[in-house]
Amino acid sequence: MTSPETYINNFTHLNRAPGPVWGEATRKRAPHKPILLLAVLDLVHRGAITSPFIDVTGDLVELNELFNLYWRRIIPLGQTSSIAFPFSRLDREPFWELVQQPD
Repeated sequence: MTSPETYINNFTHLNRAPGPVWGEATRKRAPHKPILLLAVLDLVHRGAITSPFIDVTGDLVELNELFNLYWRRIIPLGQTSSIAFPFSRLDREPFWELVQQPD
C-alpha cells in the first residue's frame, strides 16, 4: 500500500506545463491536474467514489461537473478547459493509470 506521504509528494510535484497565461494563483503552471485531483478527492470524501477505478460511464459525470465548478472559481473568466485534458495526461504521473475499455 502506498503511504500518504508518497501521495503528498506526488501531488506536490505534478508535471505541469508552465505558461504566461497562468497567474500566481497557479504558480504560473497549468492548473488542470491539481483541479482534477481536488475534484476526485472531494468525491472520495463524499463517498461518491469508493474504488480506485473511476468509471467514465458513471463517476465521470459528477466528476466533470465538480472539475468545472473548481475551474470557474480558480481560473479567470474566458479561459476554458475540459476534464478530458487532465484525465488523460495524469497517466504520466506515477499514481494514475489510464485503462482502456473494450470497444
